[in-house]
Amino acid sequence: MDKAQARERIEKLKAEIWRVNRAYFIDNKNLVSEEVRDSLKRELISLEKKFPDLITPDSPTQRVGAPLDGRTAKRKHIYAKESLQDAFSRADMDDWIDQMKRSLGNENVKFEFETELKIDGLNISLVYELSSLPTQTPTHNRDNKGKMYHLTRAVTRGNGIEGEDVTHTVRTIESIPLSFELPDEYRKNEWPEVMEIGGEVYLEKKALERINSKLRGEEKFANPRNAAAGSVRQLDPKIAAGRDLEMFCYSLDTLSTDTLKIMKQKQLMDFLQDCGLPVQPQYGVYASIDEVEELYKKVGKERDSLPFDIDGIVIKVNDRRMQKDLGSTAKAPRYARALKFEAEQGTAQIQAIELQVGRTGAITPVAHLTPLKLAGTTVTRATLHNEDEIKRLDIHVGDTVIVHKAGDIIPEVLEVLPGLRKKDSVPFHYPKDCPSCGTHLIRPEGEAVHRCPNPNCAGIRHERLTHFASRYAMNIEGLGFETVDGLIRAGLVSDAGDIFFLKAEELLGLPLFKEKKAGNLLKSIEKARRSPLENFIFALGIRHIGRETADVLARSVPWPKHGAQTTVTPAIFGKTLQDMALEDLFNIDQVGETLARSIKSWADDADNQALLKKIEQGGVHLILPHGTSVTQVFAGLTFVITGTLPTLGREDAKAMIKERGGKVSSSVSRKTNYLLLGADPGSKLEEAKKYGVRVIDEVEFKKMCG
Repeated sequence: MDKAQARERIEKLKAEIWRVNRAYFIDNKNLVSEEVRDSLKRELISLEKKFPDLITPDSPTQRVGAPLDGRTAKRKHIYAKESLQDAFSRADMDDWIDQMKRSLGNENVKFEFETELKIDGLNISLVYELSSLPTQTPTHNRDNKGKMYHLTRAVTRGNGIEGEDVTHTVRTIESIPLSFELPDEYRKNEWPEVMEIGGEVYLEKKALERINSKLRGEEKFANPRNAAAGSVRQLDPKIAAGRDLEMFCYSLDTLSTDTLKIMKQKQLMDFLQDCGLPVQPQYGVYASIDEVEELYKKVGKERDSLPFDIDGIVIKVNDRRMQKDLGSTAKAPRYARALKFEAEQGTAQIQAIELQVGRTGAITPVAHLTPLKLAGTTVTRATLHNEDEIKRLDIHVGDTVIVHKAGDIIPEVLEVLPGLRKKDSVPFHYPKDCPSCGTHLIRPEGEAVHRCPNPNCAGIRHERLTHFASRYAMNIEGLGFETVDGLIRAGLVSDAGDIFFLKAEELLGLPLFKEKKAGNLLKSIEKARRSPLENFIFALGIRHIGRETADVLARSVPWPKHGAQTTVTPAIFGKTLQDMALEDLFNIDQVGETLARSIKSWADDADNQALLKKIEQGGVHLILPHGTSVTQVFAGLTFVITGTLPTLGREDAKAMIKERGGKVSSSVSRKTNYLLLGADPGSKLEEAKKYGVRVIDEVEFKKMCG
């Protein structure tokens, strides 16, 4: 990117950040997630680092907080408000520690860290002034003749210099004391005349649900932070009083801290708590960044079960002498960082759009993106789903888009940011032909997806073979995307049956294979010749059949067998499905009409029956489920698994439940009978408590299995 392009991009980013920040901080509207705002700001910071002469005073990177909205009375802060610099990874934290060591001129210095949860709320400063109560003199306060600190005002962060006076609503927050005395151990020190205490006003998640349920004909609040901000800014304090606002305090102005001789950050938190101010109980001290990282991971797993929203942890050097020596930049203290959780949303630019062919012929448009980190991985591609979605979003190549990824889900494009679009960009026009074989695409009536109708399409064949060999299918190790591609190009495989006729001399004739790799692949193929029936059903790639449905079919269809026979051949499997009436398939639990028709259509296809005979000739026998030999103690029961079990893998536990007639669900509901609980559980534990679901551990589970 040259300087002219950078200047244009910077101006667009500044305008877009201003637009979403104004909506969020002033209008209490959540146009995009905080992760997206962070992503836009990181891109701006990166460009300004490359082109520092393009930094302007109005850049969002050059100021603290939000602009004032011009509606309420303004108050200047006693001390200017600083913001915290963000960190997103262990590498960021290591860089921060190196910077502090250089700043102190001591490479061997050891840091102790105080940590707090980073509450997603509205930043407020509370001003308490020292005065006497003529009508009330506490009998135990002899050192200062009945003097107490009284809340005189509450001010939002605003632009860091001045904010909005919201004393009238903040006074309604019951957890905030309207007055307090100094704790005993501080009374012999000099008393500050004024103390400015910082904190975060927030709403619990349940309070948000309650507020939104009462709104009639009004726009509901998108999240607790917006609801808290909107409540604090109410002109009528009665409305705020009915909203169950809460506050956590975490800072005290430097002059007061010095006057009171508070030498550690944790001591400061203890002081606030002893004064009767609300402090979140999870603050603590850690001796190394390794310990902080462990805390970060633990909190990340537990965040969904907390009653309030957090977006990371705050880390501060515990020693206040070190804090003073480190000082601050123009915008943020050098001694602290906000370590944010891995983002599930971010922004990237679409560099190109490619059509991918799936194993059923479905065509999926995929956006190639500028790299971004989401959910712990680097994302360079995201699905656009189908032509209708591309039209709905008005996608142009070169657009800046919001990308979402959570856990193991495929990244997807959620939204376009048109304010960052180039003037010369053009909409993406959906191709009419298959990108693999050139066949004209069809779009079946009632479907959003285009499909390639050519059964011999190279793209479809490649995807089918890769799926057939995958972990939860036939689990043929060493037969991944590149190997399948090489075998197809060499003419050694064209369908799944060919896999079981591969020979060592054929493999060794290809550049892909050395003797060890060829031997390992053939061993894995041999192992796959005796595979569970449910894995084989999933491997065939029958439309609409996933792992759960494959398991149901394997256990529910009356497969023909003789005596103690424990296997069935692929040909008998195919003949059994072919002979079943549509109604019989439809009556199987979890098999609806659409799925039943899909199975019947697949089984009635002569090419599919021929493939099954070919696979059988390759020596494949399918192991029947153990349902008939294991007592069905879990029949009619539904389980949900959460956390890490001590000795059982999650898949092992699922298999044990299913073998005994039970079902495994991914989410807790009123129909759930048991929650199998492991270490570091997520929000499912809270859901189980909410619905009165019985919670069991691995020991009890094994006893139930018999």
